Amino acid sequence: MEESSTIRAFKTELIKTMPYCPNTKEVKDELQAQSLCSVLFHYLHWASRLIPVRPRSATVEPYLLMDTRWEDHEADVLSLLKKVKLGEDLTGHLSNKVMSKGYTPKENILAKNDSWADKDQLLNTKGFHHFHLKAGKGSKANVVLFAQVSRETFKAVALFDHSVFDHSSNEMSHERKRMWAIFDDMVSREIAPNTAYMSNPITMSGHPIHIHSMTQQYWHVIKQVDGELSSKEFAKNIYADTDYSIPKKTKFRWLLNGLDLGVLEVKSKHFFIYRYGHI
Repeated sequence: MEESSTIRAFKTELIKTMPYCPNTKEVKDELQAQSLCSVLFHYLHWASRLIPVRPRSATVEPYLLMDTRWEDHEADVLSLLKKVKLGEDLTGHLSNKVMSKGYTPKENILAKNDSWADKDQLLNTKGFHHFHLKAGKGSKANVVLFAQVSRETFKAVALFDHSVFDHSSNEMSHERKRMWAIFDDMVSREIAPNTAYMSNPITMSGHPIHIHSMTQQYWHVIKQVDGELSSKEFAKNIYADTDYSIPKKTKFRWLLNGLDLGVLEVKSKHFFIYRYGHI
């Protein structure tokens, strides 16, 4: 499929927003040479590590309350959960690596012999986001909060120290074993005994299956709609079921707002969503 001006502009914007490592012109040019579908996949994989800004209900799992560290960190956790309920930006509580370790060329991964160099292993395999209790680059203490996040909910699961991330040795740390036990307990709660189940499946590359599916769905929408963006009929139809007034001269561009895919009318800033992201 030949790239239209709107697709080229969308791809350029994704590359501009997404971090890549190493941050060089060569890597940028490599991404620019890829198809939009490929760039979109890498972008969605990276962006799934972020938390789109919106209010969420917040709940606390018993594993958190039973932790001996709860008394020391209760105030910080409750402060974070207040931000969650108010829909404040949580980016400052994420790992510093999120904003620097995005797309990494395959040859760099092979050279380092680390397939997780550009991925959050525990998010991809267990579905746990992790949050530092203090916001800011200089406030990343050893204790982190693991949580399960959806569009509407934020489930605070447990506290861990950084040894939970260590996957380099054959012997799992105490914290990593504890994390696995909590994960198994949460996944199997409503499953009958001796029932086989699969959760958070990933590909051989370490990417979640659902990101592949999401990319294909988004790409299908773009292919179906892109050729109509400049037509008057498209503008008329997309505004038909809204309370907005159609601008005299419309101009649409593709936009990912968080993980939501849609088209933005540039002058009015009206955003029409075609697919909603999972968080």
